[in-house]
Amino acid sequence: MTVSLILIVVFFMIGSMKFLFEKELSEFHFFSIGHFFVLFYSYITVLLGFSLIYTVCEMGGISVLSGGFHHEEHYFYTLFNSMYFSAITLFSVGYGDMYPVGVGKMFATLEALVGYMMPAVFVIRTVSRNEKV
Repeated sequence: MTVSLILIVVFFMIGSMKFLFEKELSEFHFFSIGHFFVLFYSYITVLLGFSLIYTVCEMGGISVLSGGFHHEEHYFYTLFNSMYFSAITLFSVGYGDMYPVGVGKMFATLEALVGYMMPAVFVIRTVSRNEKV
């Protein structure tokens, strides 16, 4: 059950990233608010997706977070801590109060990689699209 939920979440995150990478934004101007909505949507989807992966693993008995994370059997407490860890990992290298363990290290590494690549892809797409026009 845990693996199937993780695969569903990954499917939706890939769909979001596909939207960022393949969506034609030619109707927007160089400094368009539409560009930022696309980036914002992609960040929120990735953040929530990894949060759900951490939460599903923790609730399924697979320990992925340690440190300031005190696992209680309450779903919303686990989700809140997972969202916090996901946001800190996606936007920076973390604070150190919570850290991944086990398979969580793989998830956190992938999330950090995605967090670093998204702005670069966004800038490259915006610049290359405006050079074509």
